[in-house]
Amino acid sequence: MLVELITKEVFNTVITDNGYDEMDFFSAAGAFRNLAMGASYIPSLLLAALIVKDRPLSSYFSSMGGWRWEIFFRTFAAGFVVFGIPNIIRIAMMGNTGGIRFTPGGFIRFLLLVPLQGIAEELLYRSYTMQTAGSWFRLPVIGMIAQILFFTSVHPYNTIGKICIALSALLYGLICVVSRGIEASSSLHILNNVTGIFMAGFGFGSITAQQTVFDSIFDLFLKLLFLLFILYADRKLHWFEEVKYDDVTAFNEK
Repeated sequence: MLVELITKEVFNTVITDNGYDEMDFFSAAGAFRNLAMGASYIPSLLLAALIVKDRPLSSYFSSMGGWRWEIFFRTFAAGFVVFGIPNIIRIAMMGNTGGIRFTPGGFIRFLLLVPLQGIAEELLYRSYTMQTAGSWFRLPVIGMIAQILFFTSVHPYNTIGKICIALSALLYGLICVVSRGIEASSSLHILNNVTGIFMAGFGFGSITAQQTVFDSIFDLFLKLLFLLFILYADRKLHWFEEVKYDDVTAFNEK
C-alpha cells in the first residue's frame, strides 16, 4: 500500500496490472512500483524480527553469523557464468521482438531495485518461511515444502510455468541448505530476474506468464548446474565454512 501511495504521489500515476503479461518494469513509475513492492519485504521482515525477537537477526541471512558479502559476490560471479550468459544468449537467439522499452528513469530504477527485490524474495521465502515452518514442526522438509508452495502460489504462470517455479523453489532451497545462507540463492534469483527483464527492456524476449516446455527445461537445467557448482564450492573449495560471529549461543543463554 505504501509503495502504491508513493508511486501515485511521486509519479502522479497509478500502475495496475493483471499478471506478468501486463507488468511494466520499464517506465520510471512501473519499475519503481513493481520492484519496490518486492524490495519492501526487507525492512518489513527485519523490523518484525527486531520486534518479535524470536531468534538472532543474523540467522535470517545465514547460519554463519549474518550476511556474507564475499559469498554473495563470489556466487554472483559464478552464477553469471553458469546461468546469466547462457540465458542471455538463449533470449538473444530468439531475435528482436520490438524496440527499446526502457525509459532512462526506468532503467536506473531497474538497476537500483532489482537486486533488492531478489534478496527480499529470498529473505521471505527461503529464510523466513522455510525456517519458521521447519521450526514449528521440527522437520526441515516441512519448511522446504512450505516455501515451495508459497513461492509457487504467488507467481501467476501457466501450468508449465507453475511446475518450473515449484522446481526452481526446490533448487533455491537446496542452494540455501548447502551454502548455509541466502547469499548464493539471492545471487541466482537476481540473475534470473535481471536477465529476463533486461533483455525484454532492450527488445529481446518478453515478460510473460505463458512459459514453454523448452524455456522451462533450459531454465531448470542452468539452475541445476548452479546447484552442482555450489556443492563443489562447499565440498572442494570450502567456501561456506567460515563463521563470521556467533550470536546464537548468547541468544540461547538469555
